[in-house]
Amino acid sequence: MTLSENVESSKNDPVWRNSQSLARQLAQALAQPVDLKQRPRHRVTVGQTLINTRETVARLPFVMSGRLNAVVHIPGQQGGQIVPIAFGPGEIALLSYLFNRLPSGSDLVAAQASTIQWVPVEELEAALLHDPELMVLLVRFLGLRLREVQVRERAGFARSVPARLSASLSRALMDLPARPDGRLLIQATHEQLAASCGVSRPKTSLALKKMERDRIVKLGRKWVEVLNPKALQSLAN
Repeated sequence: MTLSENVESSKNDPVWRNSQSLARQLAQALAQPVDLKQRPRHRVTVGQTLINTRETVARLPFVMSGRLNAVVHIPGQQGGQIVPIAFGPGEIALLSYLFNRLPSGSDLVAAQASTIQWVPVEELEAALLHDPELMVLLVRFLGLRLREVQVRERAGFARSVPARLSASLSRALMDLPARPDGRLLIQATHEQLAASCGVSRPKTSLALKKMERDRIVKLGRKWVEVLNPKALQSLAN
């Protein structure tokens, strides 16, 4: 039994929508003070850890493409991982890293193949301290992002394994780039999917096989193809 999960952020959810909008506004406002355009681009692979739980954070990634998950580990719990928040294109991965030099407390992991630019924390802090409007925007963003995390965690306690998994897959669909063949391919192993929804790997595999029998998904090596997004969404809800 796990403590929490990564619950889908629906595009119709005003908390999620406002949080994403503010995140992008903040990143755009910070782009010039931290000279974002001149920073090199880095490609990261699925499952790559960018920031470790015990690491003191000196730089943060700006997400150009893909998605990064914050992963919190729960010792002694089967499948004990929580993904309380994710960062998509146009966002800087801001959690509790600013204005302190404490260990991060969570892993920052690439949920998809991503392109990022690293920005030193000190430069972000300096830009915020010299612009009161930027600081107000940061406070507004963090307040909404905290609300988003709370909504996800509350919703997670009562959900079944198939509902959790479906919610996580539905959420991943939102960030998928369009393919010429129109297929909805999510690049992830069963272990990564289990971590994303906070359940054990065996339970995740059983739920995926049931969804495959119902022709909702098709399973491959390190990928899941969604065949029926409406049925997936219905199962999540």
